[in-house]
Amino acid sequence: MPARTVSYGEFEIAVRPERNPLGAWIASVSVSHGARTVIDIRPKTVQPEWLTEEEAIRDGLEWGHRFIAREFNTPQGRSWVAERSHAERWFRDAEESGGSETSA
Repeated sequence: MPARTVSYGEFEIAVRPERNPLGAWIASVSVSHGARTVIDIRPKTVQPEWLTEEEAIRDGLEWGHRFIAREFNTPQGRSWVAERSHAERWFRDAEESGGSETSA
């Protein structure tokens, strides 16, 4: 079967529907970013089987979107040390500016 390729931001998701030995449809997925392949084939340990080729393609595209969102679009949180330092500076600045307004 020919692969269906879809652009998602800066990524390309290629889905190749295939029939398994039992006749059900499964999706092989690859994700690339420019010339670099991020993931070559979707892990085949546990994956759903579909009655139609279109269902397998839809599943592969959804899996590719979730993979990209989880691996590349999730904002990295700051550490609790940085958060606490930021909060302490904010409170100190707020107290200093509040004290100078009352004395003026």
